[in-house]
Amino acid sequence: MIKPTNTAMNIAVYGAGSTGCYLAAELIIAKQNVTVICRERIKQVILDNGGITISDYHGSNHCVMPSNIITDLTLLDPLTDQPPRFDLVFVTLKCHQLDSNYPDLLNITHANSSIIFMQNGLGSFDNAHLQLSQRQIYQGITPFNVLQLSNGRFHKGTEGQFIWPSCKHTQQISQDMTKHGLSCQLHDNMAAVINGKLLLNLNNALNVICDLPIQAQLKQRPLRLLLAQAMQEWLDICHKTQRPLMQFTKVAPRWLPLILRLPNGLFNIAAKSMLAIDPHARSSMWEDIQAKRLTEIDYLNGAVVKLGAQCHIATPVNTIIYQAIKQLEQGEKININDVISLLTTPKKKT
Repeated sequence: MIKPTNTAMNIAVYGAGSTGCYLAAELIIAKQNVTVICRERIKQVILDNGGITISDYHGSNHCVMPSNIITDLTLLDPLTDQPPRFDLVFVTLKCHQLDSNYPDLLNITHANSSIIFMQNGLGSFDNAHLQLSQRQIYQGITPFNVLQLSNGRFHKGTEGQFIWPSCKHTQQISQDMTKHGLSCQLHDNMAAVINGKLLLNLNNALNVICDLPIQAQLKQRPLRLLLAQAMQEWLDICHKTQRPLMQFTKVAPRWLPLILRLPNGLFNIAAKSMLAIDPHARSSMWEDIQAKRLTEIDYLNGAVVKLGAQCHIATPVNTIIYQAIKQLEQGEKININDVISLLTTPKKKT
């Protein structure tokens, strides 16, 4: 069991679910003082299993215990008779949950705090500057998949490192993580990072609809063709609106649709690293649908549809995918073959 040590920085992971617990655990391994702010269900999972266990598809396994676990922010610190205050807060809520939580984020931080929003997609951060004008706020990205498994284990199924903006707090964390065999990436241009990550996140919804592990999904060419078309729509929007995209794979973003369209034999060779993931890994959106929770589809494929309409670029594939997820959220059944048949003759771009 790895236990945290006292540090000058007081860190909170706010709204910890699967990704938030994984993040908290890595920070604790790096000897950070971490408080997990979560629902009662997550707290009970942590306590029942003696801490947060994280694992990955390479075989790594660690169990750690947070400095504190909070489920009710109305309870005041007995020493100060004030709400707890943190120097750095990582917000790991779902996109649609942010607006109702800005007051809490303001109350648990101070004038010199940094707040890093770890949501994927576009649009959820739009109100943050207005609601938290007195705070230093940033966006970060989790470029890998984490699923909650049994016995309080949170499993990383694909490659990647946490990506954060470069600021005084993340610079210190980066140094501490390196000392303890971990790594993260710090960037000055998070807009490019988020745009590039959205390109990959367009697969989240397809992974839900086909109901297959990601690796098995990528081995089926008809499903890759759908993903290639969805990606191309986003690439066309980025080209027209001059949006920068960070490269997350070994090839430039513009080449991904071409590689996905390759016949299976050539794809298996060209995309060897893409397939080198946990064979059981699925998207977090799949986990949301299984738990009957709202998804972040409005900020992923839905954002592509919205921006496409604004710049007069047709997005038929992302539109169908978006509509299919909305049906799944309502408890309806969706057959991936029906989705494929609807898109066998995509509309031309306008």
